[in-house]
Amino acid sequence: MEIDLLNKKILQLLQKDGRITYKDITKEMDRAESTVRERIGFMEEQKIIEGYTAIINKPRVGLNRSAIIYARAPTSSFDEVTNNLKAVNGVLQIYRTSGDKNLAFFMAATDDEEMNRTIKNKIAPLGVTDIEVSIILEAVREIAEVNILSVEEKAEMEEKKKQKEMARAHKPVKGEKKLGAALESSYENFKVQV
Repeated sequence: MEIDLLNKKILQLLQKDGRITYKDITKEMDRAESTVRERIGFMEEQKIIEGYTAIINKPRVGLNRSAIIYARAPTSSFDEVTNNLKAVNGVLQIYRTSGDKNLAFFMAATDDEEMNRTIKNKIAPLGVTDIEVSIILEAVREIAEVNILSVEEKAEMEEKKKQKEMARAHKPVKGEKKLGAALESSYENFKVQV
């Protein structure tokens, strides 16, 4: 199975809401629930979907200081350094980068003091050098959504959604007659009573 348009659309929906139900996806996609389950299962097995997560408001849970940290790690032990870095409390994301500083990671802490203490006592001893800390002043956008649809695919998906919504809006409620049928019925009742 390849990553076709259906898989891409499912991924877009899951990125917007990781808690969306299979039933809601089937409504959006106009596909059988078994198809959606099969597609999601395949993408999980193939590690296309690596997991599901919640976006947390860090200050609301006491993490008032965030930073992007650039540093240098020895190339000969880069994998060992980054594996040890994963275990450091507060390190959120780790990247191998190009250039003079080959390591970048995001970090969150309760305050500047805790961040400095963690860098000094937990990160520097791993062999990380030339550490440059850029404090995040404001989180303008924190989201893990990646647009994998082409412009045309996205437009098609949005057009189908609009058409569905319009169809639902014009669909008569159960038991409700269309205006023409209601008038015809009234006319027939009127003729019988005269």
